[in-house]
Amino acid sequence: MKRNLILFSFTFLAQMLSAQRVEFGLSAGACNYWGDLAPKVKLSESHFTAGAFMRVNINNTWAIKAEFNRLEVSGTDQNFEFNKNRNLSFFSPISEGAILFEYNYSKYGPFVLDKKFTSYFFAGFGGFVFNPQTVMDGKVYELRDFQTEGKVYSRFSMAVPFGMGVKWMLNNRFALESQIGFRKTFTDYMDDVSTVYPDVQSRLENSGVLNATLTDRSIELYGVPQYAKGYKRGNSNHNDWYMSATISIAMRLNTKIKCARFY
Repeated sequence: MKRNLILFSFTFLAQMLSAQRVEFGLSAGACNYWGDLAPKVKLSESHFTAGAFMRVNINNTWAIKAEFNRLEVSGTDQNFEFNKNRNLSFFSPISEGAILFEYNYSKYGPFVLDKKFTSYFFAGFGGFVFNPQTVMDGKVYELRDFQTEGKVYSRFSMAVPFGMGVKWMLNNRFALESQIGFRKTFTDYMDDVSTVYPDVQSRLENSGVLNATLTDRSIELYGVPQYAKGYKRGNSNHNDWYMSATISIAMRLNTKIKCARFY
């Protein structure tokens, strides 16, 4: 039974890869983030992103896409007048993988009756690894190691990616694509900020200036902690988001033209 199941799986995969149209592609663009250190998206905090993907076109309307992307997000209280006294900042590299389901609004593809241009919508599920860091006195510190809110959180989170884009077939093999994508995450610690301040004065006395200052960066501005234990440090009611805008080039492996009645 197990042998038959494995054989069936490989046979099914081989048929998918041969019968359907498979694409590989590369993408590049810009990314940004929305969260406790960016209550509004700031274009000045945009960073480069790049990735690779494989797509299986089930037909000229539906497709399944697997992708891997590298991104970076950042934020600082200095971008917002009402948060400058808090003085927190971060940046984080992100490695993400996702499975997406795409719906083409036009019957899109390289074949006889296909449309060469379409808009599309996509949604799916994915996961990503992040690592919030900050710079203080010219040195980089990984914030999770200092438990700035007294909590050890996971550097991995699931996400729900969704968005829209356009595709344009240049010829039977190559296509240009552009898309805007959003990720609803299931963590509020992508920026290391979520709940309330711990006892910063106690940290200052027992753990030293470095630990206390990374917890309460107002010490840099005023020399002493400005926020008491339990004072609101972030908003735990909303998880962090990140988004990207990319341009891609895709290459189809199967470009054999078929008669329309066999499509």
